[in-house]
Amino acid sequence: MPIYPTDGYIFDTHTDVQREFIQRIKDFSTENALSWLSKVKNDRELSHPATLRFEWERSYEKTIFELSENEDFSQAIRLECDENFCEIGNFKVGKKYFWRINGGKTRFFFTSNEKFRFIKLDGALNVRDIGGVNIKQGLVFRGSDIDLCFPLTEDGKKAFRQLNIKTELELRSDVDQRDCIAGKEVSLVRLPYRPYIEVFSDMHRAGLCRIMEFLSDEANYPIYIHCMGGADRTGMIALYLRALCGEDDDTIHTDYELTGLSTYALGASEGADGFRSRNSDYYREFFDKISEYAPTGTLSQKVRGFVLSCGVKSETIDRIINILCKGE
Repeated sequence: MPIYPTDGYIFDTHTDVQREFIQRIKDFSTENALSWLSKVKNDRELSHPATLRFEWERSYEKTIFELSENEDFSQAIRLECDENFCEIGNFKVGKKYFWRINGGKTRFFFTSNEKFRFIKLDGALNVRDIGGVNIKQGLVFRGSDIDLCFPLTEDGKKAFRQLNIKTELELRSDVDQRDCIAGKEVSLVRLPYRPYIEVFSDMHRAGLCRIMEFLSDEANYPIYIHCMGGADRTGMIALYLRALCGEDDDTIHTDYELTGLSTYALGASEGADGFRSRNSDYYREFFDKISEYAPTGTLSQKVRGFVLSCGVKSETIDRIINILCKGE
């Protein structure tokens, strides 16, 4: 069996469906993309990334496979393989990776330079890294509940730990206190929040202050942020972070709409569990209101104005930007 991938190979971390969905949003409209998606979905969880199959010549009964972002193989994934192949996912986008078998010749490949990094945590839904554009990858992950509604499997817990997540940030208020299912080494912090027009209430303005203060502490990272489905409450926090870090409107809206790839989006209605669209009434209502904070400004300026109006200090926002946007 020939060695695969060959040196210099470029691996697309997106599946065919993910790539087509994103391209239709870009080339046509959200409505076109969601209409197409509703026809091909068939109750499948389509938020998982593509996986890469590594193959090599069989020469040992057991093989130690190593994969790393670093040529010296520091912080490497190491697997003991009984066969002459293995399959890996959850790659960062736009990166060079190194791999070898039994400490032998170092080989390398690249991942395609995409805007969105999909993640598979077996058992959970709708998981993504919000890094990849202006934000550093591996710092903030967004997704579904990982315990009560969509519990991680043992493989899911292993993948969670491989992401080196230090804090689970729970945005729901109606759940009991618990430890993180992935292990006691992961802190669980509960800071309740609500989505859309509710964010402008006094209660949730105060809640956003607490969340932003938490996000301004580098010791809390990497962070996994979730509510139930990782769509609405979680979507608001992801939107704020992307906007504060200067990402363009279309990237921010598309990230919100990628929830449609998950089985959490149960239908095409306007309800809480429908496909998400930038043109939905509740999303547009939120954007109409937030535009008041910088009527002629960019989305980044509008979000910053709103966050400041909630009582978040300018230096707190700047600390968050410094953590998330410093060079990779």
